[in-house]
Amino acid sequence: MYIGSASPGNLMLPDAQASPRTLYGPRGVFYKEPYLVVADTGNHRVLIWKYQDFEGFVQRDSDIVLGQPDFYSDSPNAGGDPERGMFMPTGIFISEDNKLFVADAWNHRVLIWDKVPEESFSKPDHVVGQPDLRTVEQGALFWCFGVYYDGNLYVCDTGHGRVLKWRGIPDRMEEPDSVYEGFGWPHAFCKCGDYFFVADAGTGVSKVFAFYKYPGSVGQETFYIGEGEGCGQTCLNLPYGVSSYGDLLCVADTSNNRVLLFKKPWRNRRPICVLGQRSFAECGENRWEQVSDDTLCWPYAVHLSNGLVFIADTGNNRVTVWRIKAD
Repeated sequence: MYIGSASPGNLMLPDAQASPRTLYGPRGVFYKEPYLVVADTGNHRVLIWKYQDFEGFVQRDSDIVLGQPDFYSDSPNAGGDPERGMFMPTGIFISEDNKLFVADAWNHRVLIWDKVPEESFSKPDHVVGQPDLRTVEQGALFWCFGVYYDGNLYVCDTGHGRVLKWRGIPDRMEEPDSVYEGFGWPHAFCKCGDYFFVADAGTGVSKVFAFYKYPGSVGQETFYIGEGEGCGQTCLNLPYGVSSYGDLLCVADTSNNRVLLFKKPWRNRRPICVLGQRSFAECGENRWEQVSDDTLCWPYAVHLSNGLVFIADTGNNRVTVWRIKAD
């Protein structure tokens, strides 16, 4: 099933004009009952659906819009209000206590609400990376695309090729407690047990990089998921998204127009399932056939949650939802 407009047919894209249910190049998605939150990136806004049953989101208007004064506006920074507006929002995260985090990528900042807002065009409670909500210049952060919070805040500072960590919620321009270097184009971050995974769509061979957390610190033991570019079972081509739940790891293999699922042990590097293609040997946009419920075109973000996979199907202007079996 999908969220957004239907395709008119064949390879024609769904309507992207801003409305309560349309999406334009969405690059972020997160589900935490009762909230489904989508970064409607091309319309410079975030849409929130509130419903107890995720099937209720399908073909239903969103309840809340952030970043725009109404559901039909689409200007960067709300046409001149950076305190409440956004410019190409991407990463989305909801914490256990329902804090909402948005990586406002082209404003080089992370926006934080103390609770998922219940009213549209709500002003954020905190900003990280800028001295205030009015400033949107490149500085401490440069094109920050990914965000994750577990009591510590992790941000993919993509343009600087690094991941930053703060203890708790930092105060605006506070220096990070830890800086992890050595990435090409870190775009998304997730945690699974003692492992941290970074989807690095750098300029070289594209891989998902993982590192291990030792007691009290992060160790240097590293390994990769993905053995090189291409369209084979163990290859990745510009992975932009990564998410985990239980023993499963989900990777948006963006340029291969597919999503791969891995299961522990991670080191075997071989996915157990492919979404969006009929086999591991295929990688075409919408399989070069038509926009169907089970095809993908440049999936940028994934969110894995209790047997459900939410995919920001960016090239198709929609979010698709898949059920997966535990085994």
